[in-house]
Amino acid sequence: MSNPAKKTVLGNAATIFLIAAISLFILSSSQLLGQQEIQVRIFKEVDNLFLQARAVQADILSPENYKKAINVHEDALKDFSKGKNVDEKIEETKKWLSLSIKNAQRAKTVLEHLIKAREDAINANVIDYARDLFEKAEDLFGDATRLLEKGKVKKAKEKSLQSEKLFREAELIAIKTSIVGHVRRRLSAAEKNKIHKLAPQTLGKANRLLEEAETILNSNRSAKTEAKDKAELADYEIAHAEFLYTQIKKLKEDDLNWEKLILEHENYIKKISDNLSLVARFDEGLAKPTDAIIKTIKSLKKEIKDLNQEVNRLDKNIEKLESEKEGLHEQLSQLKEKEAGLRTKLSLEEKRKQKFKKIESLFTRDEAKVFREGDNVIVRLIGLKFASGKSVIDPEYFGLLTKVQRAIRIFPDYHITIEGHTDNKGDARKNQSLSLNRARSVESYLMANMGLTEEQISSVGFGESKPIASNETRDGRAQNRRIDIVLSPPNN
Repeated sequence: MSNPAKKTVLGNAATIFLIAAISLFILSSSQLLGQQEIQVRIFKEVDNLFLQARAVQADILSPENYKKAINVHEDALKDFSKGKNVDEKIEETKKWLSLSIKNAQRAKTVLEHLIKAREDAINANVIDYARDLFEKAEDLFGDATRLLEKGKVKKAKEKSLQSEKLFREAELIAIKTSIVGHVRRRLSAAEKNKIHKLAPQTLGKANRLLEEAETILNSNRSAKTEAKDKAELADYEIAHAEFLYTQIKKLKEDDLNWEKLILEHENYIKKISDNLSLVARFDEGLAKPTDAIIKTIKSLKKEIKDLNQEVNRLDKNIEKLESEKEGLHEQLSQLKEKEAGLRTKLSLEEKRKQKFKKIESLFTRDEAKVFREGDNVIVRLIGLKFASGKSVIDPEYFGLLTKVQRAIRIFPDYHITIEGHTDNKGDARKNQSLSLNRARSVESYLMANMGLTEEQISSVGFGESKPIASNETRDGRAQNRRIDIVLSPPNN
């Protein structure tokens, strides 16, 4: 076979092999995707239960049942991958998950204080500051939840009290360490460096402030801000003591440093004096120039006070002039406001008229009469009839009530009152009860179909007390047996 022929055969073989490989890959991928879809469908309910269990912290509050659910679920997944039936293991997983959810919800009630103590401890970063104590409390926490799973409530509560105490201790240690720990370490370092020998009063003040901070936390661990303020003051006094220690140590090393220190303080006083245009002399010490500074500051304060009073007088004069000016504009402003109010009122009235006409157009004369009483819109349902002595709405009137829903939506912010009325035939008390029941039937229908709240709609029965026609005639009594839908604007 010639070389070109060989190449053609080999090329065709390679192409066939490539097509076969691609087909096999597509087939296996399709099978894999199909298997994944089946797995999702079969395990969907279990996966949802796992989500519910984690939402109620079942892994923590019902650990044994949750662990059993995990183990059976893993076995079910392995069996599924081998093509085995997993129905029984899915049901068993669901059983353990349901138990874990139920026990977790129970634990939230029985172990409420313990759970809160644990959360507070974690929020206080006990892992960083009191790990050993937290781990002991966590072990007891696990014992309490497992005992509760077994129904041993009394023993669970005993473990709960022990665990809660340790969590609270760990929390307090963590809070103290985070707020005063670094200051306490700095104070210890200062005492180790013998700062107290040259600055005992300042370092003692720092120590007292730190003790006050700890006392605050011991009595009320939530008073963190107050304790932190004390700790920051203590930290400042430690830095102050360290500075004094350094200065005093320098003075002891060389007597000439005393002169340098005094001159340094005189220079501070001189700078202040220069800014106040005073001449500072120190031949009699610091007291005289200090007194001169204080006197000048007092004088400046008085000048500022006098200037403020003068400014206030000027402000009052300006206010008077502005008031007179405003008086001239006030009438014009009132007129403009009145005009704007009238325009707004006219605009609102026009919109209400348009909406009213829209409601009118929804109903035929035989279905309802639409009219206004003041700001209220009333839809009198002429076409809605009830069987004698009954309050059930027949399906044939659902279409009419659908139109009522459309009418209500035209005034979405209006309150809806369903009024029931009867004629005067029969007992007055029974008529009142019947009218209320009919009104409530309409109210219930509208609430169910419109998603209304109890604040948006109400019903009332007037019985025979509000006739609109004579009860002496058959037609008059028919008119008096009615349902009125009253739409009232907000704050009406």
